[in-house]
Amino acid sequence: MRVKKVTLNDLEATYCCMSELPPDHRWIEALPESREWFKANLGKHVEGYHLLDGDRVVGHIYYAASERALLPYEIEPRVACIYCTEMLQDYVHKGHGKMMFDYMKNDLKEQGFKGIMIPATDFKEWMHYELFLKQGFQVIQEHAPYKVMYFPLLNQSIDIKVLPLNYKPSRDKVEVTLFNNFFCPVAVYMYHLMKKVAQAFGDKVKIVEIDTTPETVRRYGIADPLINGKIKLFGPASEEDVKKTIQEEIKQFEC
Repeated sequence: MRVKKVTLNDLEATYCCMSELPPDHRWIEALPESREWFKANLGKHVEGYHLLDGDRVVGHIYYAASERALLPYEIEPRVACIYCTEMLQDYVHKGHGKMMFDYMKNDLKEQGFKGIMIPATDFKEWMHYELFLKQGFQVIQEHAPYKVMYFPLLNQSIDIKVLPLNYKPSRDKVEVTLFNNFFCPVAVYMYHLMKKVAQAFGDKVKIVEIDTTPETVRRYGIADPLINGKIKLFGPASEEDVKKTIQEEIKQFEC
């Protein structure tokens, strides 16, 4: 087992989490777009580490420096901000996660990073905060469903502020606002699903697509899809749920 930094030569091995899904799973079709995003943004808005068993990637940590991270927080410079971390099921509870995190901590400290932050969640299925408590992280702020966690490297504490949602939708009709943050294959899938469902409503719905950059994330305080300026869906949702949610907003708009 070994850990290495992600380079352009590793693109076809990114997102090892997708390898545990059935080949016909709906998220798999979004994987090429995420890998293209990764290729275009490596060294700018994303960096990473891979855990390898031989030549096989079995775990990953993807992050960005706070100055360039696509996260809705105001964070002082030189803080590593983790987007996601994953370990294949056959490798959990065997000390491999500690190995990967220890490598990352040592490497980032050598690079002069002050510390590492994670927007962990209350969801057992995704980035659950208890996983990071085991790696020495501590909760420093909470805003449901997130728990902002921190591990000090050179600084025991950092300045961090949760950015408020600050997006004003159209007033003439229901608006579906889509941020093209294609880092995660699930986000890519939801982007296209919500666009398709919104288009089916014809002129009752206005679709606004926004490039996801550090500037737009800080301006609007969000990089996730909105319906009439509100976070109505969190994470993956079914087509029926998306349709129902938009219908509810149309009904309220027409009242």
